[in-house]
Amino acid sequence: MMSGKVVRDPIHGNIGLESPYLELVDAREFQRLRGIKQNGLCYLVYPAMNSTRFEHSLGTYHLGGLVSGKLGLKDRDQRLLRAACLLHDVGHGPFSHTFDGLFEEHGLDHEDESCRLISKTGLSDILEDAGISRARVTELIKGEGRLGKLLSSDVDVDKMDYLVRDAYYAGVAYGVTDVERLLDSIVLDGDDVVIEYGGLEAAESLLINRNMMYQTVYRHHTKRIAEAMLQHGVDRLVESGTRVQDLFRMDDIELVHLMRSSRGYVKDMIGRIEGRMLFKSVFTEPLAALTEDGRDEIVDNRAGIEDRIARDLKVKRGYLMLDYPEASMSEYGVKVKTLRGLKSIGEVSALAKSLESSETEKLSLSIYARLEDRGKFRNFRPERYFAYTQMKISGYV
Repeated sequence: MMSGKVVRDPIHGNIGLESPYLELVDAREFQRLRGIKQNGLCYLVYPAMNSTRFEHSLGTYHLGGLVSGKLGLKDRDQRLLRAACLLHDVGHGPFSHTFDGLFEEHGLDHEDESCRLISKTGLSDILEDAGISRARVTELIKGEGRLGKLLSSDVDVDKMDYLVRDAYYAGVAYGVTDVERLLDSIVLDGDDVVIEYGGLEAAESLLINRNMMYQTVYRHHTKRIAEAMLQHGVDRLVESGTRVQDLFRMDDIELVHLMRSSRGYVKDMIGRIEGRMLFKSVFTEPLAALTEDGRDEIVDNRAGIEDRIARDLKVKRGYLMLDYPEASMSEYGVKVKTLRGLKSIGEVSALAKSLESSETEKLSLSIYARLEDRGKFRNFRPERYFAYTQMKISGYV
């Protein structure tokens, strides 16, 4: 009989860990996840949102075990899926997704880093000793093949855990997703993970949860202001010679220590965040008011537009920040198995279709600045910097 341990989780109850998963959890690479917050700076708005990638990875591992059992997967495939679920975030950079844009510009991706760690560190030996192919585990983490879709797809155990977990720690009432029913409704259709029609309501509950979490938690304006300040501080670190690769492999504590130990702008940004002396929103505009080319220009030249506006308004460089939220709505691509074949959830659920439309409409472009610079925006002419589909300007906040 294999020895193991039980971890008590506030979301899923008891999570059993036996060999080799227990050895993977005890590895330094996995223990590092205790130092990486699941939701960046959300804790500044929701004080209890201090959960880390460590707990989330355990939760995803637990759900991976449940779904593989419900689907009747072979023992070899169950072991592969559980290992991939456990290790899928082991390569995450500091503050989770806060610096994705910076890291992507330099060809760095947390999934690639997870795969590198699995192949190049002691994690590899643990897997190989247990007869679990490290190459197959990395394929699953990339979402490849039918097993990989259970971990990374439109509806997967990764999303099921973080949406419910985040709602719990935020203390909001949106995390009512019927995970058990959803797991029971998942089937494999070729290489696709789909939902049986009888599980439609459970899938809708996931989308409601996701919609409300993005609108009220993940995109909360205070959280986005603080993360914009953190991003700009880290950008300045890179300008001053800090290697992006070194930043990528830090945890939250190491990055904050580096910023505290810096001078000038970087030290000011982390000091303001920690002292909660945050910038204010001085301008906001629905993204729907901008042309597609105008939105693309913001994505491609955000820093240049910031500098131009700051120069024109006589705001000190680095103290005006342009925030452009990029939509990530893959969950609305969930496929439902009906008597007439596979349908997207928007085709069979008016609720799902309305949620997707509502979320798109509420995305906004914002500008943040210090309170003392707020008055400089009274005569701000946004049409000088942004391309509009129509001249409907929200204006000074």
